[in-house]
Amino acid sequence: MPENPKPRDMATKPKLFYFRGRGRMESIHWLLAAAGVEFEEEFIETTEQYEKLLKDGRLLFGQVPMTEVDGMVLTQTRVILSYLAAKYDLYEKDLKETVRF
Repeated sequence: MPENPKPRDMATKPKLFYFRGRGRMESIHWLLAAAGVEFEEEFIETTEQYEKLLKDGRLLFGQVPMTEVDGMVLTQTRVILSYLAAKYDLYEKDLKETVRF
């Protein structure tokens, strides 16, 4: 008997890093909500938190939003959206359909 598949949010819960408030992270929130995926958030509220992320080399180009998922650190909104859309099967069945809708 095959095992029950894990719910999407149980595999690897994405962790989002951004400043408290709306901005470039908002579209990532929407995508995860549409996919029914739970996620964690860590708000960058102090200069020290931001500088630590920079010092640790986790912020490519010194930019947020940043998302940790599947053992990777992704920055730049479009990159994050593309990866998550592919991971959670939110693309259409072919490229033509994807760009039309």
